[in-house]
Amino acid sequence: MTSDHMRLRDRVHEPRRRAPCGRDEDRQTGRVNSLFTGCASFWLAAALIAAVARAIEPFAHGIWLVAYLFLVGFLAQVLLARGQATVLAAAPADADAPPIGAQAALWNAGVVAVPLGVLVGARVFVVLGSVALLTALAAFWQASRPRRLESGAASGGAGLGYLALMVFMAASVLVGTALAWDTPWL
Repeated sequence: MTSDHMRLRDRVHEPRRRAPCGRDEDRQTGRVNSLFTGCASFWLAAALIAAVARAIEPFAHGIWLVAYLFLVGFLAQVLLARGQATVLAAAPADADAPPIGAQAALWNAGVVAVPLGVLVGARVFVVLGSVALLTALAAFWQASRPRRLESGAASGGAGLGYLALMVFMAASVLVGTALAWDTPWL
C-alpha cells in the first residue's frame, strides 16, 4: 500500500471528532443555548396546549396559565439564556463555567411549582416556585458577575440589559408572590 492509501485507511477507522469550536466559551454558549432553548420550547408547546384546552373548555385561571407559561416558561428563559450567552462570549477564556444545569433546574422547577399552586389553590407551591425562580436568578447573576466585571460587558449595552432583565424578573417574582395573597383562588 502507498502512504496515501494508509493515511486514508487510518482516517476511515479513526473515530469522528467534532469540529473545533474555538474557545471554551463558544462551547459554553452553545450549551447554554441548547439547554435553555429545549426547555423554553417545551414551555411554548405547553402554553399552546393550554390555550387550545382553554378554547375548547374554559377553566379557572386558563388565561393566566397561558400567559405564565409563555412569559415565564418560554420568553424569560430565552432571554436569560441569550443574556448569559452574550456575557459568556465576552468573558476571558479562563473564566469558570456557570452552573447551567442548576440554573435550568431551578428555573423550570419554579415554572412548574407556581402554576401548580395556583391551579390546586395551595400557596405553599406558589412560594416554593417563587423561591426557586429567585434562586435561579441569583445563580444567573452570580455566574455573570465576575464575567461582566472582567470583560467590561457591564458597561456595554448587552451587560446592562442582562442585569436589568434579571432585576426586572426578580421584582416580577416578588410582585407575583405578593399578589397571590390577595387573589380569591387562595
